[in-house]
Amino acid sequence: MIDKIDPVILAVTKFDECVEFYKNKIGLIETHREKEPDQFVTFHVGGSEFSLHGGYEGKGGGPISIYFLTSDIDEEVARLKRAGVKIVKQPERFSWGWLAIAEDPDGNEVGIFQR
Repeated sequence: MIDKIDPVILAVTKFDECVEFYKNKIGLIETHREKEPDQFVTFHVGGSEFSLHGGYEGKGGGPISIYFLTSDIDEEVARLKRAGVKIVKQPERFSWGWLAIAEDPDGNEVGIFQR
């Protein structure tokens, strides 16, 4: 039986910009960083780890989606806008909750949702 997903590792082409985005705009707490032999940074998110792995120029694969849970979507979207985050879809109500979509520097979809 699978208990949880941990860590989640996102391969990025714009490593420094993505670190700045997830650390200073999304607000994740950096817990570990390596520059050699690869660019790698880890953030603590709740009870899990989320990592960025740099050096993927030209590898392709396309953007992916990452979703973060919040207890107040309107407050979180307002905070992200003040931080300069590109919000590509304003909060929308679904049967399972609310969802807004932002975009990171690599073009990955960053969902902010509230149950």
